[in-house]
Parts: sequence; structure tokens; C-alpha cells
Amino acid sequence: MFNPKWIAVVLFTTLPLTSTAQENSVASQKGYPAGAVMHDTILAAHLDLTQIDVPATKQLMSQFGGPGESPLVALAEGLTSTLRDAGVTDLYFTVPGRVLLQGGVCIIAPCDNKESVEKALSRRLDSASLPFEFRVVKTDHAVVVCPVAMASDFQDNKLDANADERPEFNAGRQSMAHFPHQTVVSLPEDIREELANLWPEKLGDHDPTGFSPSRWIASARWITIGWSLPPKTAFELRIQSVDPAGAVACEQEMSKLLKAIPPGLPRPTLSVDGASVVIKADPEKLQAFLAPMVKQAQQDAHRQQTMNNFKRLALAMHNFHDNHGFLPGKYTVDAKGRPLLSWRVALLPYLEQAPLYAKFKLDEPWDSEHNRPLAEQMPKVFGIAGDDLPAGKSRIRLPVIEGGLWSGEGPPRTLRDITDGTSATVWIATAPKSAVVAWTKPDDWELDEAKLKEQFFGDQPYAVSGYADGSVHVLTPAIADKTLKALLTMAGREVVQQDDVK
Repeated sequence: MFNPKWIAVVLFTTLPLTSTAQENSVASQKGYPAGAVMHDTILAAHLDLTQIDVPATKQLMSQFGGPGESPLVALAEGLTSTLRDAGVTDLYFTVPGRVLLQGGVCIIAPCDNKESVEKALSRRLDSASLPFEFRVVKTDHAVVVCPVAMASDFQDNKLDANADERPEFNAGRQSMAHFPHQTVVSLPEDIREELANLWPEKLGDHDPTGFSPSRWIASARWITIGWSLPPKTAFELRIQSVDPAGAVACEQEMSKLLKAIPPGLPRPTLSVDGASVVIKADPEKLQAFLAPMVKQAQQDAHRQQTMNNFKRLALAMHNFHDNHGFLPGKYTVDAKGRPLLSWRVALLPYLEQAPLYAKFKLDEPWDSEHNRPLAEQMPKVFGIAGDDLPAGKSRIRLPVIEGGLWSGEGPPRTLRDITDGTSATVWIATAPKSAVVAWTKPDDWELDEAKLKEQFFGDQPYAVSGYADGSVHVLTPAIADKTLKALLTMAGREVVQQDDVK
């Protein structure tokens, strides 16, 4: 059966965290395009893709259960990026009643380069795992993703030619033109009347609000929503009634329903404006409410990005080892043993950075006249997401400690030298800002056993740590000194219990 979560996920995943440009956004004065409003349309929405911060969307959604749990969220994220890359600036969603049981949502992307957009959307759709079957079709002015049951209607232009029968959709969108994104929900009259007869007088015997669904739907005709979220948070919802008296009745029911908002959550204001009920969220209160979640989401996203970088570095290390029979050294040296370039430069060919690697003069030091300018071209994989370090600086370091993988000046090490086990040996970690270094510089991150935790963590609340088996974990200052030392050495014969790794 149709799952309402389908609509919520597709819309809500592209809804949050619009960019700073929102503040000056002026919504288009055009109505919905052909196909977005039909005789049986239940919902129509417009998104301004130029105002959406895609990575931030995923960050905030992670605070509401995690977008990675649903293929629909991943699809919505991918669609937004794909469409923007193809030059699409506005996106429309419509939910026709006739296909509620076949997926429900149609996505309309007006564009000039329809062939490019069609191919991009088809690739996205083919790679998605969805509970319903969809098609990508071209119309005269747009590319459409729709349930199979409606593909021929869009393809042959058999849809309703005009939306005059449903003027509330364009009127509703225009009433929220001061927001970058708008949604209008309106039931066809026959369905609304049927619901008015079916909906109960009250929610239940134990409902503390006293809200009456039947009285509410008898007074409400359609709902319009406009929104923009961080950094300029705002939200407005309008419920249109037949007349001012109906708006008063609707306001009375909504005031009862708003009683259910838990303490601590921002409570919106409720007012009557002619034949409309207006519900607004206080921007300052909403911002204060969302700020901790946004901050936590950003921190989580930054940490995950850094962990992903570490996985790439681990793969590059292993590929280097497979190719050479040993691991890269802490740095390369000249014929006299003098340091030249850091281990990061040696890994470039294994990080899809061969063109950059080819620019270096490998027989010259990192700060030679030729090599020094290349320090400004640090690949992102050597950076920490969220850091505000100067260009070319990195704090992804190889920990050097007595008995560790990178200690001494002997011959190159191999994975066989790690007798404590690759899954119990940290070979790379995020260093504190006091240990920041130019990414090309051959500089040791030496750790003193007597001050191990202080030097390893410094000002960090946690250290992302890569293990020699390719896994990545987060260590915190709560870890015991002896456990940290055991992880940083490669052949100490210590037994590290999982419960000790914090």
C-alpha cells in the first residue's frame, strides 16, 4: 500500500538547511508547471534548488533517525545534486490521487537540456532500490520521474491541460512567495467531503486536547506551507477556510491541537487573517531549538568525512605495500639520508593524484624553489573536515613512538612486522592543532610516553584513528595510558581488550 513516509522523505530530505542565499531569495511569480496540478492532485510542492545545501541536509536529517537508513533519502539527496549539476534550478513534486498505491509522487524538472537531465535521472533511478517502479520521461518543457502507471500520460501529454479547476494550488504558492520553498495540500472536494463524514468527532476518550477532526476538516479547505531553515530559520503554515467564520472555527480546533506540543519545543503563534488561519514559528526560538541539533549534525558529518578519508588513506597504504612489498617511509630521503618529502606525497599515485605527483621533483626537498608552491595544492583527503587551517596544512599524522610502526630510521617496514596484529595497531591519527604541519614536509610527530595522552589528544575531544587493517575508530581521552600505548606500538605483545578502547 501507499506509504505516506514516501512523500515526507522525498520532500523533507530536500527541505532542511538552505544556504545563506535564502535571506535574499525572491520566489518565482510563476504558477506550477503543466502536470504539477491535476484534477486529483493532493499535494504540490516547489523547491528552489539554488537555495539547498545538500550536505547540510543530510547532516540535519541524521538527527531525526539517520538518512542512511532509507534508500529514499539517498535518492532524494542524489537527485538534488544531479539536477543542480545539470542546470535545473526549480523542482516540483506532485501527488495525484490516482497513483497513491503505485508510489504516489511525480517529480517534474523543467529544463532546457532535457537529454542530459533524462540520462542523469535514469542513472540515479537505475541505481536506486525503491519499493515501487518508476519511469523517466520527457515532456515538451521538462523531464519527469513518475510511477509507471502515469508514464504514458506524461509522454503523450494526456494530463489535464489546465489547473483552473484547482486554483488553490497557484494561489497557495503565491501566498508563500516570500519563502524559497512552498507546499500546497488540498484534497479534491469529493474526497474532502467523504473524509468529513468519516472522521470522528474526537480523537478518543482519553485525548487531553479536545481536538475534533470532523469539525476541523469541515472548516478547512487547503493548507499552504512556506519554509526556509538555517541559517535564516522561518516557517509558516496557512489553513484556508471558506469564510472568516470558518477560519475562526478552524483556529479554535488548531489551538486545541497545539496543546499537544511537548514542553521545551518552540510553540508557534496562531492567528486569523480573514478567511485563513496562520501558524508561524518564531524565527529566534526555532533557531535556538535547531542550533544544537545543527551543530551536532555538523560535527557528526565532519567526523564521518574524516573517517572516510582515513579509509582511503588505508587503502592507499595497502596498495603501496602490495606494489612495493613494504610500506612507505615517514618521508623520502636523498642519497645522503636527508629527508625530502613526506609520506603523503609518496601516496599520491594511490589516491588518484598521479598528475599532482608528477609535478614534484622527487630528488629535491619539500621547500625547494620548485616544490614549495606545490604545498598549496593539498588534496582534500589529507584535510580534516571542519578545520579552518591555512591552505596546505594538515594534522593527519603518523604517530612516532618507541616501539611503534614509524619509529627509528631502519629499512622500510612491512605488514608482517606488526606482530601485535593489524587490527590492534594504530598507524595514523588526527593530531592536535599544535602538531599541524605542511602536508609535504617530512616532519616527525614524536610522542613522549610520559606525556602520551597529552601529546596525542591535545585540544581534541577525540582523535580519529586508522588501524593497520584498514579499519577506522574514534579514540577519546578516556582511554587508559597503557591501552593507548599498546595501540600505538606494533610488537609489544600487549593484549588489548575491546572494552578498554574508548
